[in-house]
Amino acid sequence: MRVVNGRFLAPAALAALVACHAGSAGPALPGAPAAAFESAAPTKLSHIIVIMQENHSFDNFFHGFAGADYATFGYDHTGKKVPLESTDVVNPGDPAHTHLQFVWEYDNGKNDRWDQQITAIRGFNDGSRCPAAPAPSDPLNQPSCWEMHEDRSVYAYVRSSEIAPYWTMAREYALGDHAFGSSNGPSYSAHQFMIAGQAGHVIEVPYGAGANRVWGCDDPHSATILLQYGSTSPPHFSNATGLEVVGPEPCFSYETIATLLDAAHVSWRYYAPKIGADYGFVWSAFDAIRPVRYGPDWKNVISPETLVLRDIAAGHLANVSWVIPDLANSDHPTVSEDVGTGPDWVASVVNAVGESKYWSSTAIVIMWDDWGGFYDHVVPTQYADPITGAYEGLGYRVPLIVVSPWAKHGYVSHRQHEIASTLRLIEETFHLPSLGLADARADGFDDMFDFSQKPPPFKAIPTSVSVKTLLARKPSSQPPDDD
Repeated sequence: MRVVNGRFLAPAALAALVACHAGSAGPALPGAPAAAFESAAPTKLSHIIVIMQENHSFDNFFHGFAGADYATFGYDHTGKKVPLESTDVVNPGDPAHTHLQFVWEYDNGKNDRWDQQITAIRGFNDGSRCPAAPAPSDPLNQPSCWEMHEDRSVYAYVRSSEIAPYWTMAREYALGDHAFGSSNGPSYSAHQFMIAGQAGHVIEVPYGAGANRVWGCDDPHSATILLQYGSTSPPHFSNATGLEVVGPEPCFSYETIATLLDAAHVSWRYYAPKIGADYGFVWSAFDAIRPVRYGPDWKNVISPETLVLRDIAAGHLANVSWVIPDLANSDHPTVSEDVGTGPDWVASVVNAVGESKYWSSTAIVIMWDDWGGFYDHVVPTQYADPITGAYEGLGYRVPLIVVSPWAKHGYVSHRQHEIASTLRLIEETFHLPSLGLADARADGFDDMFDFSQKPPPFKAIPTSVSVKTLLARKPSSQPPDDD
C-alpha cells in the first residue's frame, strides 16, 4: 500500500483483514437520543454558522498569540528538541495525517516521533512482501512493515501576517487553545463527527476505484476502514489503540443532527462545492448519510458554497448553516492556485453576517477539521468508544475561533472543546435532544459567550482579497482535501 499526501490509496488486499480479525467487535448503531440539552446561559442566538477549514494544528496557526498555550519547540523520536520554524500558510509539504500516523506520533502519550512520516506499507497491495518476522498477514497494522522517511517540516508555524484575518478575529472575539479533533483520524471522520457525533467507527478515508470518489452514497465502489478493539500478535500497541479493518461502503443510516433539526422545525443548510466526477473527493458530509442523500433533506445541501453570501444578503439565512470551502479557500497545504485565500474567504462570510440583519442573533464557529500532521505539543485525551472500546479520539488540537456579538471579546478559552462541540452548541441553542455520542461528552463553547454584555458595533475584518475577486474566480474543480 502507498501513502500519498497523507491518505491511503486503494488496497484490494484489504479485505483479507476481515478474516484476520473476525473476532473483533464490529460497528453498531447508537441507542435512542438522550433528553434535550438546556443552554448554560440565556441565549440570544437563533443562527449558528459552522465554518470548517482544513488541516492545521493550534501550534501551527497561533504560535506567539498572547495568552494562548503554544510551543516554541517539539521533540523528535530520539528525544532531541526541534525548534518550530516559520513558514507560509500553504506549506510546500503535506505531512502524513492518517490515523496510523497519529498513533505513531502519539506514541502512547509520549508525543514524539513526529519527524518520522509513514510513506508506504510494504507487502500491502504493492507487489512486495514485508520481510519482517514473523511474515505478517496484516502489514497495515504492523509498524515493522511501514516505510518511514524523516521530515522535520512538520515542526512549523505559520507567520501571523500570512493569516492576518484569523488573528484579527481571534483578538477581537474568542479564541480556543484547547480545541481538539473529535476523531484521531483524518478529515473524513472529522466531518462525520461534525454532523453526527460519530463516524460509524470509520477511522481512515474511504478508498476504492469509483468514478466520483465522493466518499459517500454517490460512490458505491468505495469502502471504508474501521477501527476495532484488539492488537496484532505479537502486540505493538494496546488493545484500545485498536486495529484497522475493512468496512462497508461509505453510505450510512445512523442518526445525524439533521433528524433533530427537522423534528424541531429548525431550518438548516449545508454549503459545499459541487459533487461530481470533476470535483473528486468533495466534502459534502451528508452525502454519506443515506436518509439525507435519498430523501427530501437533500435540497438543503447547497452548491456552490459561495451561495451562502447570497442567502445572507437576501435575508434567507437558515437557523443552522455549515460552510465548507473550495480547495483554494481551504487553507490546505500545497494549494497551487490563488494561494492562501482561506483567511479572506472566512472573513468574507463573517463580514457578510456582521453587515446584515443577522449579526445580533448569530454565532460563527470557525474550526479546522484535523491537525494536518503539523506538530502540536498538547497530548490529547483518548476516549474509548462505548461500543468498540477502541480509542477513536481525541485527535490533536485544532484552532477554534468563535465570532459573535455575544462572544467574550479578547478572550482565550483554555477549556477543552472539540469538533463535536459544534453539535452541542446547536443542541443547546435550539433545545434539541442529544445524539448521545461525542456531543454528549463535549461542551457547547459555554465559557466563550457572555449573553449579559452590551456588544460593541461590528467592525469589518480587513482582507487583502475582495469578495468580488473571490466570487469571480472559477471553482478549483478539485477537492478541498483528499484525506
